[in-house]
Amino acid sequence: MAKCWLLLLLLLAFLLPAAHTKSCHPNDLRALRGFAGNHGGGGVLLRAVWFGASCCGWEGVGCDSSSGRVMVLRLPGYGLAGPIPGASLAGLAQLEELFLGSNSFVGSLPEELFSLAGLRKLSLESNELTGKLSSRLGELKNLTFLNLSVNRFFGRLPDVFGDLMSLDHLAMDSNGLSGSLPPSLSSLSSLSELNLRNNSLSGPIARVNFSGMPLLASVDFSANNLSGSLPVSLADCSALKSLTLANNQLVGTIPSWIGELDNLRCLDVSNNSLVGEVPKGLTCLKCLATADRSVGMAFTNMPLYAKRNRRVLQQQPNVLSGSNNTVRSGGGNVLSGDNNTVISGNNNTLSGTNNTVVSGSNNVLTGSNHVVSGSNNVVSDTSHVVNGSNNTVSGRNNMVTGNNNTVSGNNKVVTGG
Repeated sequence: MAKCWLLLLLLLAFLLPAAHTKSCHPNDLRALRGFAGNHGGGGVLLRAVWFGASCCGWEGVGCDSSSGRVMVLRLPGYGLAGPIPGASLAGLAQLEELFLGSNSFVGSLPEELFSLAGLRKLSLESNELTGKLSSRLGELKNLTFLNLSVNRFFGRLPDVFGDLMSLDHLAMDSNGLSGSLPPSLSSLSSLSELNLRNNSLSGPIARVNFSGMPLLASVDFSANNLSGSLPVSLADCSALKSLTLANNQLVGTIPSWIGELDNLRCLDVSNNSLVGEVPKGLTCLKCLATADRSVGMAFTNMPLYAKRNRRVLQQQPNVLSGSNNTVRSGGGNVLSGDNNTVISGNNNTLSGTNNTVVSGSNNVLTGSNHVVSGSNNVVSDTSHVVNGSNNTVSGRNNMVTGNNNTVSGNNKVVTGG
């Protein structure tokens, strides 16, 4: 009798998990088998791991626990090739998330895809998809995430974004998209990330009104042919952390309101036709810290301040005029104006007031209120603080430390040899 009970318990232990495993809906099972049967290469692997009738346990498939309907299909990097089997996908009537990135799909987006009204996340990046983007994209009204980056789509962006009001993430970078920015992008009030870089988009950047995007944290329109000045509507994007507009045809100046974006961590407007001075307020942004390198007007974690767009501050020597200039390294630089800083370098010439040379040698400073460290510096006028050796200091109210310094003038404080 005991053996019978033991056998019964073992049988129940074997059968109970199967009894509680939810079988997927027959329509979804048929659709997934059709999807797997339409691919060579990675499709062979897919057919090898997709077997049995309980597709809810298949790799990359997620189901609703109560209905057994397929809600998620995630197959990135599976080596799947050929056209996207739209007819099979249309059979997944309750699908909410479709991730097929980093495969080798070709052709255009299948029309059947737009019948998936419940789709919330669609990611098809890094394939070889082509063709014009259909205006039917606007039928996917529940989308919160759309990534079509790194494909071969071309033509104009359809002006249907007013129908995609729930979008939080929009990425269509690295395609062949052309034409002007669709004004309906202005309707994306829930958007936090917008990436259209590396296309052939043209026309005024101000066609997009950013005022209605309070959650926008990242914008990347770099490597296009966009024109005009920086849109003032960006000033309303208080959550903005990254603004990348490099390699376009923008004109005008960098506006002062850029300095009022307290969360901004990355600003890159290099390789445009911007002119004038960098706004003084930009130096006051709370989150910005000095980086090691900068090219032109590229501000990544607050690198150098340039006076002109397209200027390369690592080239030597640099000639800067105005105020609040910073040269991190190099030699033979000439700076005039006020509040300039040379962090390191040699043979620099500075004139004006409140200039700082943190380190270096053979610098010549005229004016007042300079702070200098290094050697063989020549400093004249008033109220200087000089550290180092072999410096020549003249004027009044100077404080000098170090060795072998030559000091002339009045009210001097000298320490050292």
